[in-house]
Amino acid sequence: MGAYRFQIVNVFAEQRFGGNPLAVFTDAAGLSDDDMQLIARQFNLSETAFLLPGDADCVASLRIFTPGSELSFGGHPTLGCAAVLHGRGELGDDFTLRTRSGLIPIRHVDGVFRLRALPASVRSGCSAGEAEAMLGLAEGDVRHAPQWVDAGSEQLLIGLSSREAVLRAKPDPALFARHAAGCPGNGVAYVWHQDGGVATVRLFFEQDGAVLEDPGTGSACANLGGWCARNGLAPLSWRVEQGEAMGRSCVLYLDVDAAGSIAVGGRVKFLGEGELRC
Repeated sequence: MGAYRFQIVNVFAEQRFGGNPLAVFTDAAGLSDDDMQLIARQFNLSETAFLLPGDADCVASLRIFTPGSELSFGGHPTLGCAAVLHGRGELGDDFTLRTRSGLIPIRHVDGVFRLRALPASVRSGCSAGEAEAMLGLAEGDVRHAPQWVDAGSEQLLIGLSSREAVLRAKPDPALFARHAAGCPGNGVAYVWHQDGGVATVRLFFEQDGAVLEDPGTGSACANLGGWCARNGLAPLSWRVEQGEAMGRSCVLYLDVDAAGSIAVGGRVKFLGEGELRC
């Protein structure tokens, strides 16, 4: 395989050791699908991203892998890759990246990288009562009917009645596998509450029979924007806070205009770089 350079960044980070960690391989040409999967498993971060040459429509293409599988889209890997590319000093503040879900426009303003999300599709999810049981919550804690939303990566969105309910959620693995899985072994649920211009959110996902939590999730934030656009809450501009329950503060910026166009942004902190020899 050879030697491959990578950078470590924290995405959605307002301070150096906040945010969601990401490894970005800056030139992944020559790596096979199996190679990328094995490298992602070695790094054992929520996602590892691999940059490949662009084309007439984009400055670069990216592949995104969790330790267990490839993702068609991920917000924090896309923005992390955008920051790494921008940091080379070869790009302006507006450019486009290609993901497996499609072309994603990027804009950089005053240290915040924003992506323009794909239009969202929506379908019905489980009942409010089933969601409350799945999350270990009380009757009435679910405020909005759970729905599957897809603005690049489909997730079950569950709007809760209070910030306290979001922080109190504790998924039951068996019920989670039943109600939050679009396909077996691939459960994912995003719980949220909004008060004024601030939303408190958490994302849970299934892995090897356990339910884990992600500290900062751009794809889910895009889905939240899609849900808001579909339910008459646009235009809006929210600060989205995630990771508190994990002690890993993440801050995302969600904007939805009157036409329903969704932008998700955050700051990216550079931590280090290295070379993987294979």
